[in-house]
Amino acid sequence: MTSHSQVLILGGGLAGLSFAIAIACENPDSDIVLLEASPFRSGSPNPLDTRGSALNLHSVSLLESWGIWSGLRSAAGAIRDIHVSHRGHFGSTVMTAAELDVSALGYVVENHELGQQLLARATQLGITIRSPVRCSGLRTDAGTPAIETEEGEVITADLVLVAAGVAPDWFAQLGISVLERPTPNTALVFNASFPGQQSGRAFERFTENGPLAVLPLQTLSHADQRYNVVWSVSNSTATTFGDLDDEAFRNHFQDAFGWRLGRVQAVGRRSQWPLMRLSASEQFRAGFLLVGNAAHTLHPVAGQGLNLSLREAGLLAQAIADAQQRSAAIGCCASLKTYLDQVSDEQRLVVDSTDALAILFNRRGPLLDVPRDASLALLDLLPAIRQQVASVGTGRRYA
Repeated sequence: MTSHSQVLILGGGLAGLSFAIAIACENPDSDIVLLEASPFRSGSPNPLDTRGSALNLHSVSLLESWGIWSGLRSAAGAIRDIHVSHRGHFGSTVMTAAELDVSALGYVVENHELGQQLLARATQLGITIRSPVRCSGLRTDAGTPAIETEEGEVITADLVLVAAGVAPDWFAQLGISVLERPTPNTALVFNASFPGQQSGRAFERFTENGPLAVLPLQTLSHADQRYNVVWSVSNSTATTFGDLDDEAFRNHFQDAFGWRLGRVQAVGRRSQWPLMRLSASEQFRAGFLLVGNAAHTLHPVAGQGLNLSLREAGLLAQAIADAQQRSAAIGCCASLKTYLDQVSDEQRLVVDSTDALAILFNRRGPLLDVPRDASLALLDLLPAIRQQVASVGTGRRYA
């Protein structure tokens, strides 16, 4: 059995659904098919076991234009200010939304909430969603991009988006290599609860084990406040922490983070993964386009991975619209050249920025820690520079 679609998307995660919706909104007559290998989950996990993503203001604007943000706003935790500090050292600063004359610097959404809203909107837009359907291979030999499912079905398309993360076997079939840059660090991700009402303050903290981001989640109770935590630690520390019970781990986290929010009441399920920067040697080959984490995997310290994917989704949707207005093939290199140039520049900027931030947050000894501490103190004394740093983080340069 063989079928054809205009745009075929492999992967129904946050990136795949976002690209599908962006293209459908910009090109209402598009025939879009999305394949996801696993069944979509329903329901809500334990509030302390959820995973979250930070959205900058440009991402919120995109989600609003795609008809998603209105259903997501009430489930998002607003970041009204960000406190940056270095454990045990002088120098700290607070970047506030008020300084930029906005209601929030960004928002933190739980991935299951965002995924449910994206799935509902994609269905509303008439996007064909098939799950679970597994792709067994990519085909480039017939001159038209195509994939084959495990059931033997062949689906051709004018353009195939690979949005299922890094898939070495698929990349090899396209002649694309994966560039790996390992680091000696591991990311620990978990939720934590503290007493009191949610104030909307996020924390970026230098610790002896690595950078620690503590991000406000939606308020569920007036008695306590939830935060999503991303903690970069050495691989050996991650192994040690992995063997600890919740109470012992909670004490280590309390010691690293401090008491600005009071005593840590509880921590949820902990996840961890090695911090390895992955990037594809090429993002386009023979009608196949790599998007989302398939094209780039960023250090989580600045929380920019999803924001970059949403930005790229908007750019690709416009590129497809431009090609269709010219009656040009949407899957050819000429139609995608502007998009590829734009995302290459965006990715280079974001990757360099997040890498620099990750290096800045590493413990490096007094000779380099002192200038960093002084820089934090200087930011606190110079509002204009602090506002500029905060503005870049919101994504307002795209406005």
